[in-house]
Amino acid sequence: NNGAGKSTLLKIIAGQIPANAGNIQTSLDYRTEIGMMPQGDILIEDLTVSEIVKLKGCMNHLPKIDLEAALKKVSLQEFRNQYVGGLSGGQKRRLSLLLTILNSPKLIFLDEPTTGMDLESVDDFWALLKKENFTSLIVTHDFNQIDHFFTKVLILKNGRIAAADSVTDIHRDGKTIEQYYREKVEQEA
Repeated sequence: NNGAGKSTLLKIIAGQIPANAGNIQTSLDYRTEIGMMPQGDILIEDLTVSEIVKLKGCMNHLPKIDLEAALKKVSLQEFRNQYVGGLSGGQKRRLSLLLTILNSPKLIFLDEPTTGMDLESVDDFWALLKKENFTSLIVTHDFNQIDHFFTKVLILKNGRIAAADSVTDIHRDGKTIEQYYREKVEQEA
């Protein structure tokens, strides 16, 4: 549901905003071991693609970046000298993903990561995440993506966990993800 607290929860866990109640305990350093791809792009549009990748590398204290290999991961190598402001919405999302995974974090948070991408780019996006084998927590409203790319589902309602299950178990019960979601949300109403 919109307003359930999904994006806020990710930001709190990633150390971007403080919690107003409770606490988050993790052995991970949110500055170096957790990557966060926010819902909206927060890219510096006056930099070139190469410049923003190098800047992120400096911010993460990475000794050396193989720029070509990094850009190739997200199919942006031909845009290396283009200003970020001139990229399409889908290209900006792929650049945001690259910046999120540049320092090889142990855990990544992705908030509506495929918004603005065409179907081929969406498939490439998830294939890259699967290949790189990142542990990911993803906020999405796209039930088709959940069916194809995820192993577990967690439903939040009013800032609380309304349901949690594996995709396999949901399908074993003969339900689609959308049916499961609607059933759980109605139970919480």
